[in-house]
Amino acid sequence: MLDLISLVSFLVLGVIGWIIYKIFIWPFYISPLRKIPGPSSEGPFYGNFKAFLAEDFNSGVKWVKEYGYLVKFHGMFNKPSLFIADPKIIQEIIINKTYDFIKPYNTTAIAMAGKGLLFSEGEDHKRQRKMMNPAFTHSNIKDMIPTFIRITSTLKDLIEDEVNQGNSNVNFTSYISKATLDIIGSVGFSYEFNSLTSSNELAEAYDSILNSPPSILRMTISLLANYVPFIREIPLDFNKKFKNACAVINRVSEKLVEEKYNEARNGELKSNDLLSLLIEINKTLPNEKKITDEELKYQIMTFLIAGHETTNVTACWALYLLSQNSHEQDLLREELVKAFPDKTNFNPTFDEINSLEYLNCVIKETLRIHSPVPILKRSNSKDKVFGEYLIPKDTELFIGISALHKSPEIWGSTVDNFDPKRWLDPSLNVTNLNYLPFLSGPRGCIGNKLALAEMKIMLGMLIRNFVFQPIEGFHIRRKLFTSPKPYPYLGLAVSIVES
Repeated sequence: MLDLISLVSFLVLGVIGWIIYKIFIWPFYISPLRKIPGPSSEGPFYGNFKAFLAEDFNSGVKWVKEYGYLVKFHGMFNKPSLFIADPKIIQEIIINKTYDFIKPYNTTAIAMAGKGLLFSEGEDHKRQRKMMNPAFTHSNIKDMIPTFIRITSTLKDLIEDEVNQGNSNVNFTSYISKATLDIIGSVGFSYEFNSLTSSNELAEAYDSILNSPPSILRMTISLLANYVPFIREIPLDFNKKFKNACAVINRVSEKLVEEKYNEARNGELKSNDLLSLLIEINKTLPNEKKITDEELKYQIMTFLIAGHETTNVTACWALYLLSQNSHEQDLLREELVKAFPDKTNFNPTFDEINSLEYLNCVIKETLRIHSPVPILKRSNSKDKVFGEYLIPKDTELFIGISALHKSPEIWGSTVDNFDPKRWLDPSLNVTNLNYLPFLSGPRGCIGNKLALAEMKIMLGMLIRNFVFQPIEGFHIRRKLFTSPKPYPYLGLAVSIVES
């Protein structure tokens, strides 16, 4: 009995010693990262993670100003981590040695998006990417333009109805989200969600996850779930909503794949939507190059979340920025009026919408100031050297896309200003290493051209038909978790362009 007590005591002391070592000794006295400048830990549990929710943190801009383009900070339990806004190091991570840097396991994101192109690694990612590339050709995206116009027209009519009924102050968060969901449903799967005009369980599922108020507790649960998955089973209200929403997303994705397979078996697969194209491409490939049925379902989950939320975020911020900068809004409307004198006949082709120079500048500047993915997370699968520092294997790396987009060295003294005209300056030295709204390299966004065309159609039609202004006394800030959209919502004063 005494030996058993001694053994248990020894084990308990060993666990306590290991915890003390990992949290209080290793990060500060032994880790090779300890020599890299950065902020002091704010506590043994959160480390510096609370800074990510602070307004003045601004996706790492504050750290970069204070410590430079390579910053050591403390993650949960004081785990040494790196914040990176150095273009040369970013080139190593996303282009030169892409597959040496993996996405750390994220239970929350995978539950929403599946293990498709977004979260596959190595050879699996190469196989999926190569198989899917033909679905995103220039000609396929050109064919999607009429769908963008049709659904945005429905959105325009709904806003017009609100204004005509005397509701000049409009909440755009739900409208834009539903419009982008309807668009990806149609061009992605030839499926009409009709969430703009009727209740839709998928729209409600995404709303419950992506539009919930941010909180330290929700962030903590999401982070801890990567280490202790059963924490998602705690019967908290947001855990229940999250599980229910993910179940809906999973069920709808399975249904979409099943319906398309049935069409294919019956010889009825004639649509040019992304899912139909993937099924047709898959049929022509040898077995070792095909994607599995489960991987196909995961691609649908990825299309649903990435295909509507990133466009939603960007469109919302574009409207907000234009409402705050009336001169820029007027300049854009002048360009649109010149191109489309009759606003009732806003029916541009792919080439016509892309020829609008100032619209293109507004979209680029919005993506610079409010990148839909402000921070990107990676982990090195082997030891690396960044500059003079050894970076041990499995270090958490946070690529500061927004910090890079707000570097005065790249963008000049007006870096904090919304200035679409900066994109007309030939001396602006923009590369795929300092401007990364869609990332770059082998893991760059496969749907970036689709998203840009969709955003241009939506913003073009809305600005051609409406004038947007701030609501007096209503303040909007950036939501920092889960999705970086306007918070508490995008409320704008709207009037109709009569001429």
